[in-house]
Amino acid sequence: MDRDLLQELTEGYLRGVVLEAFEAAEPPLDPAEHPFDSFTPFREFGIDSFLVLKILRRLERDFGVLPKTLLFENFNICDLANYFADKHAQTLSQLFADRLQEASEVSLP
Repeated sequence: MDRDLLQELTEGYLRGVVLEAFEAAEPPLDPAEHPFDSFTPFREFGIDSFLVLKILRRLERDFGVLPKTLLFENFNICDLANYFADKHAQTLSQLFADRLQEASEVSLP
């Protein structure tokens, strides 16, 4: 499996989860007002403890029980994607099966 592709797909997935949490916040957070790339620390997104819990609950739907300190131990989307690629590669492979398959077909001679 291509680790770089898995990392890229995971970062995209995690950005979507964070955006979902932004939209569900009261009042909704505007991602245009916050820097939003894979290396920006979560605290700079304006993520509070309520949003951390919301993000964790959403991630647990796909990955099962996760450490409650996950977003405090992994400071940005890149770090968090590395965590999932290391600890949950099988689940990620299932989530991204179609895209990983397409990539492997393209790379075949």
